[in-house]
Amino acid sequence: MPHQDTALYKAMLDAVRQTFENMAFVEVTEQPEEIDLQIPTEAAWVSILIHDPVQGEVRLAMPQLLLQEMTADMFGIGNDEVTENQRQDIIAEILNTLAGLFMTNLLPDDQTYQLGLPEHGEGPIPANEEGSVIWNLQIEGTPLLLVASGIGLTTENH
Repeated sequence: MPHQDTALYKAMLDAVRQTFENMAFVEVTEQPEEIDLQIPTEAAWVSILIHDPVQGEVRLAMPQLLLQEMTADMFGIGNDEVTENQRQDIIAEILNTLAGLFMTNLLPDDQTYQLGLPEHGEGPIPANEEGSVIWNLQIEGTPLLLVASGIGLTTENH
């Protein structure tokens, strides 16, 4: 897995773990390279733009079933009671929270940042841009994909 020793990689990994543990009460672990867990092409995915101090994008993708189960747990309802709006709200709030923590972890204490609003994707997960940093993660054996891309965001000096 590339980029594991960079501040950027570690800042995101910490943000992801903290967000999922605090919001969904699940543990996120890195996916060992030898295990080939694939996220279905029709997974739930959402992206958020970073406007300042760098321009970039963070995208989160997970299997629909994982999102369904997490949403039911977070709302305290049965899997069959979860609505599409609830699923979209949960994945957007998770990404918004982890993107904010990521920027807080990455930047000096006195540095501000500006994020856009989470946008839900439709259809297959987009291909990763060249130079993207990818976090292949899992929650209890279920894959979770996080990708950061953009000018200044994925440079090696972070």
